[in-house]
Amino acid sequence: MVLILQAAFGPPYALIQGTLEAQGTAFNKLPVEDCPTLKRGSVAWIGSGPEFFISLADHSEWKHEYTVFGSILPEDMHIAEKIATLPTIPDVWNSVNVTVLEKPIPLLLRRIQKSHVDEM
Repeated sequence: MVLILQAAFGPPYALIQGTLEAQGTAFNKLPVEDCPTLKRGSVAWIGSGPEFFISLADHSEWKHEYTVFGSILPEDMHIAEKIATLPTIPDVWNSVNVTVLEKPIPLLLRRIQKSHVDEM
């Protein structure tokens, strides 16, 4: 799967937003699930996808409104922060001022299996 990041950090929400493209496979809408509180590094669906965001700050004010399906490893948060500093252009999405990356960034998404030791 490839993540295409299109939006940068910045007002108003401290997010990086993107779209999940499953390499030519149609995206099946997912049910919204009970969700943990969004924390810095959470990766969550917008609605039922394929749009998603990476939270660059804690968002306890959103009270379980988004399905968190992943997280950025703490040692890799500097990458998300660097993406947030790339050149952007201003835009308006549904009456919200946003900043959009001048050039979209493709990323590879992979699942990390937990060991039995991690589960204890």
